[in-house]
Amino acid sequence: MKKVLILAAENSAETYGVEVVRALRRRIPGIRLFGVGGERFRKMGVELIHHNREYAVVGVFEILSQLARFHRRMRRLVREAVSRKADAALLIDYPDFNLRLARRLKKAGIPVYYYIAPTVWAWRPGRVRQLRRHTHHLFIIFPFEQEIFRRARVAHTYTGHPLLSMVSVRHSRERFRRRFGVAPDTRMITLLPGSRGSEVERLLPAMRSAVEKLAADHDLAVFLLQADHIDDDQLQSLLHGCPVRIRVLPQEERFDLINASDLALTTCGTSNLEIALLGVPFVAGYRVSPLTYRLRFLLRINRYSIVNILAGDDVVPELIQQDFTADNLAREARKIIDDPEWGQNMRRRLAAVTRTLSRDGDPSDMIAARMASDLCSGD
Repeated sequence: MKKVLILAAENSAETYGVEVVRALRRRIPGIRLFGVGGERFRKMGVELIHHNREYAVVGVFEILSQLARFHRRMRRLVREAVSRKADAALLIDYPDFNLRLARRLKKAGIPVYYYIAPTVWAWRPGRVRQLRRHTHHLFIIFPFEQEIFRRARVAHTYTGHPLLSMVSVRHSRERFRRRFGVAPDTRMITLLPGSRGSEVERLLPAMRSAVEKLAADHDLAVFLLQADHIDDDQLQSLLHGCPVRIRVLPQEERFDLINASDLALTTCGTSNLEIALLGVPFVAGYRVSPLTYRLRFLLRINRYSIVNILAGDDVVPELIQQDFTADNLAREARKIIDDPEWGQNMRRRLAAVTRTLSRDGDPSDMIAARMASDLCSGD
């Protein structure tokens, strides 16, 4: 029986990890999986050593403030992997933690597979050396990364982006809107303030104020997508007293909800590609602690949304740090919902970006096939 440590410390990582778990079970019957994830992993029979809500921290200084806790979690994971005689580890994204964990696991003789490479093209290029030294095989999702890791002599496979096969809708735009009583001529806006409590705390107040401004001269239907780890009480506290009705929907509705929307106001992150793949115009924003933001001089790029990074151009507006205000959000939103040509041009440009991510084959099955070949070759 093969045993694999799997670590999906963030909501997006667990989303990708769910598909990999399914593929591993098809390829390696009887495989036992344990590690870090959320409720979706638990329901699939992955034994959780830690729940990933314990890892939901964003920002360099925020992580430093919890460094002792992260070290304790890391030591526990290594102990568990060694005592269970894990055949391999699959680490998904979350580089600041996972690269350190990879070094310890390799030292313990456990092969490390790494899915979704650190953004060495954006900052901290020295992490390429860590990948070369401490990982057995790397799975990358962006086509331009192939040359970076080929030159660096990091064993890797380009899988294509997992969202290409995951983003799909169950109900048409019209059916979804009818289900929630949204008239055809009503502007439908979806808010995606993030998957971490600190993100929601920083971003949702400005999003709320922006829709209040827009509602003064538009007929709006406003929805909020609640990430799995976001507490109901936190959301209700931030929405309390809002004169605009904001309906909160769970993650299971996300693709249908986004697809039915005229506009999304979102944090920078995985959601940007999901929205782009569904062809919906959006405004991206981000706000971190002032100390973390001062480290932006280390960045090798000057864009934050992955859509703009892939395009090498400003396809969607970005409102970062002090620019992330209700007035700026409302201004950019009005351009999209008041000017059909503006919105249609953004849709065309989003489609051009997402076409660059195409790849034949299922990313999760490619990962499982490679791991099964390595782990079962001597059986």
